[in-house]
Amino acid sequence: MKMDFLSRRDFAKKSVAYAAVGANAAFAQSKEIPVLRIGILSDLHYRTFDNGKGLQNCLGIESTLRYLDRRKVDGVVVCGDITDFGTAEALRQSGKLWFKVFPDNRRSDGEKITPLFLMGDHDMGGYMHTEHRKWVLPACPDPKELEEIIPEMDVAKLWKECFREDWSPLEVKTLKGVQFVMAHHPRHTKASDNGNSIPGLAEFMARQNFDPSKPFFYVQHRVLRNTLGFDSRSGWESGKATKVLEKYPNAIALCGHAHRNVTDEYSLWQGAFTAIQVPSANYCTTRYDHENGYQRKGKVDIVSPPGNIRRSWQGLVGTLYSDRFVVERIDLLNEAKIAPDWVIPFPSPDGSQTVAVRAKKAVAPQFAPDAKVSANAQKMRTRAKKVEDVAMVSFPVAHATERSPRAFDYRVDAVAGGKTIASKIVFSKGQFWIDEKDTLPVECPFRIGDLPGDWKTSVKFVVTPLDSFGNEGRSI
Repeated sequence: MKMDFLSRRDFAKKSVAYAAVGANAAFAQSKEIPVLRIGILSDLHYRTFDNGKGLQNCLGIESTLRYLDRRKVDGVVVCGDITDFGTAEALRQSGKLWFKVFPDNRRSDGEKITPLFLMGDHDMGGYMHTEHRKWVLPACPDPKELEEIIPEMDVAKLWKECFREDWSPLEVKTLKGVQFVMAHHPRHTKASDNGNSIPGLAEFMARQNFDPSKPFFYVQHRVLRNTLGFDSRSGWESGKATKVLEKYPNAIALCGHAHRNVTDEYSLWQGAFTAIQVPSANYCTTRYDHENGYQRKGKVDIVSPPGNIRRSWQGLVGTLYSDRFVVERIDLLNEAKIAPDWVIPFPSPDGSQTVAVRAKKAVAPQFAPDAKVSANAQKMRTRAKKVEDVAMVSFPVAHATERSPRAFDYRVDAVAGGKTIASKIVFSKGQFWIDEKDTLPVECPFRIGDLPGDWKTSVKFVVTPLDSFGNEGRSI
C-alpha cells in the first residue's frame, strides 16, 4: 500500500493537533503503514588497526547494522566519517562489512535495502596528512595502507569498488519516491573554504525539481551554521548551505560531525527548514565546558578525566508517514530508546518544534525525594596526569519518572558565606545509555586548595538537575 502525502490544506488542519501531542505522540505507535523507514547514523570512524588506545567500535558497527536489519529499515543513512583516517583500505573494509550484513543490498528477509552513505571530513579532509601519519604509522600493521588516502585517489572509482554504485560529489538518490540530496564532504581546497562549504551546491539545488508538498532529505557531514548545536563550537560549516536550504521549507537536513548526545534537545532545530543532528555510532561526546567532558576548550577548571564515551554509540530510526516524520532516538549499545520520540509535522515548519517553544513546554528533571549529596576528601589522578587532593562531591542520578524526564546534566555549586565560590557542570557516567543502565553515582571533584581551609564545615555543595534547555529542577 503506497501512502500519498497530504496536501498543504489538509496538513494545515492537522498540524496544530500534532504539535499539541508532543514528543510522546501516539503516532509513534501507529499501525498506519509508513511511506519509508530509515536508519540514520553518522561518524562510524572505521579503523583497520589499533592506534594504541583501543580498536574502534567495528564490532559495534556490525551489531548496529544487524539491529537495523531487524527493524526492517528501507535504507541506512551515514552522514559522513565512514573511516577514521581516510584510508582506502578502511573504506573497502566498511563496504565488505555492509555486504556481510546485507548481501546484494538485501535484508535478511530478502527485501531491498539502500545504502545512503556520505563522505565526511575524516574521509575526504586529508586527516592523514604528514603530522597524523607520524603517530598512526607505529600502530598500523601494514604501512602500505597509508599510501592510499581517499582524497588523493580517484574517489568515484574507489567508491564503485567498495559499494558497487556510482558516486558524484553531489547526487540525488530516490528511495520509495522520497528524494535524498547527498552532499559529500569536499576536498579541503580554497573552493570549498577548506572543507567548510559544498562547491556548486546552490546551482545543483536550483536544477532539481522538488515537489514543495513533499519532504525531501538533505544530507551533509558538517553542521549547518546557525541551526543545530548549543553554541558555535558545534562544528558549523561556512553558512552557505544554510542559506541555500532556507529556500526549501520542506527540507529535512541530516548532519553529523559533532558526536553530540542524542538526548540533547538542541539536536532538533526548526526555522526556515528542519535540521537534525545525528549522533555518532562510534563514540559520543557532550557539550564543551563540562567538568568531565570530552572537549577541553573553554574556561572551565577541568580536573577529572573525560566521562565514559568509548562504550557509547547512538543513532536514529526515522519513520516517514504521509504527514509527519517520527524520529526514534536510540542507544545502540543497548538497542533501546534513550529519549522520547520527536514528531515532526509536514510539509513545512509551523513553529511548534523551535527550540524556544519546546523549551517553554519542557518539564524540568527532579531528584528523588530522598536524594542526598555527600563530599569526601580523596586523592585523584587528574586529566593533566597529576595526583591532587580533591573534595569529591557525590550524588544520585535524577532518573525519569511519570512526571519528569531524566536529567541531561547537573550544576554543582560550592557555596561559602552565602556566596557561590565555584560552580561546575557534570554529566552522569551512564548519560549516553538508556536510563536503566545509568546506575552509578554522579561525581564532581573540587580542588581542596581552591576551597577554604575549613571546607568540611564552611562549604555547602548544592546540586541542581538540568534538562538540555537549561530548565532547573529542585536542588539538593
